[in-house]
Amino acid sequence: MTLTEAIVNRIQSIFKIPELKKRVAFTLVMFAIARIGVHIAVPGINMAAFKNFQNNAIAGFLNLFSGGAVQRASIFSLGIIPYINSSIVFQLLGVIFPKIDEMQKEGGKERDKITQWTRYVTIILAIAQSFGIAITLINQPGLVVEPGPKFIISTMALMTGGTAFLMWISERISIRGIGNGSSMLIFLGIVVNLPQVIQQMVSSNINFIFFGLSIILFVVIIALMVDIQLAERRIPIQYAGKGSLGFGGGQSAVGRRTYLPLKINTAGVMPIIFASVLMAAPPFIVQMLKANAFWQKQFSQTGVLYLLLFAFLIIVFSFFYTLTIAFDPEKVSEDLKQSGGTIPTVRAGKETADYLEKVVTRVTFGSALFLAILGIFPNIWFGYFLHIPVLLGGTSLLILVGVAVELIQQIDSYLAVKKMKGFISTSGKNNR
Repeated sequence: MTLTEAIVNRIQSIFKIPELKKRVAFTLVMFAIARIGVHIAVPGINMAAFKNFQNNAIAGFLNLFSGGAVQRASIFSLGIIPYINSSIVFQLLGVIFPKIDEMQKEGGKERDKITQWTRYVTIILAIAQSFGIAITLINQPGLVVEPGPKFIISTMALMTGGTAFLMWISERISIRGIGNGSSMLIFLGIVVNLPQVIQQMVSSNINFIFFGLSIILFVVIIALMVDIQLAERRIPIQYAGKGSLGFGGGQSAVGRRTYLPLKINTAGVMPIIFASVLMAAPPFIVQMLKANAFWQKQFSQTGVLYLLLFAFLIIVFSFFYTLTIAFDPEKVSEDLKQSGGTIPTVRAGKETADYLEKVVTRVTFGSALFLAILGIFPNIWFGYFLHIPVLLGGTSLLILVGVAVELIQQIDSYLAVKKMKGFISTSGKNNR
């Protein structure tokens, strides 16, 4: 099956499975509502003067993840970033305080409490950030038509409300739509900016050879990203007992060797999103402190310190997310023990958990290093070879590919469930 046939097959499957069709339709409706809000501007801003003010690294970063909301001074200018920051806070607290970690793992009411606390912290962060934005706008001559407390309060209320609404949309998509809500909203923001990126790249008078090389390189990068997202490390599992005929006349898992598939990139796109969110802070701090030209250059999107720090954060969050959230060696070891499965030459229990942790750590190191290199390469290519502003960073590409692969895998899971139901239904009819 060719790539085109695979894509067409998955699109057709959306219309064949009622539940999947409903989820996709709901997600598209949420997307439409989110895009409408992007075009609602905060009142009281001189947009002619604002166009010049928002041409900086911080505004560009927020504009990327908000789908152009910043350049329109929208009520959605903060985007989903406060919600992601709040999630990072509680995931870090889960590592520091075992009680919070237990609440997150238990599920049910305990997990609902963490979710509610995350929402409260999101509102607090949105209030603080919107206040900072309002004060910054007032301090710039000519940006605000009528500066004063009224403008500050209205800006804080509208931007905080916009973030709260996006948070609600994100949670609705996760529950009733398809994909992770936060990732999907960021994915939407990047996709809608792609035509503008292509237009700017064409109009930047790049050498024809370098333009062709750019296309080839980005195709190769995307292919590598897809490979790393789909790659697995298979650990052999042996089940005790003799083989027997299983359901439908096939051999059961008992007495034969199977595999435990470990994704090479277990954490998905979340480490890149976390690292990107935190990387908005250094340029902002440098700008607020009015540092000299050297430090401003170092913490620009093509600065050496910026790139090194960004790569370091991707690696750190890859390990953090994988080993504390995405994969639990002790739980997997316990599940294997209860089902009678063992890893050859490895004892069940603690030794199996230690072995799994060792394998996951080694695999994660390779994938994290790979993601870090891919994350900073587009910045290096734009800044040091093409000598133009970074129009499409590695973060955007990684998120686009990561979310797209996760969506395809989720569609495949619905297809697998449909086939299984059809198989069970057919077998039941044959047995009558």
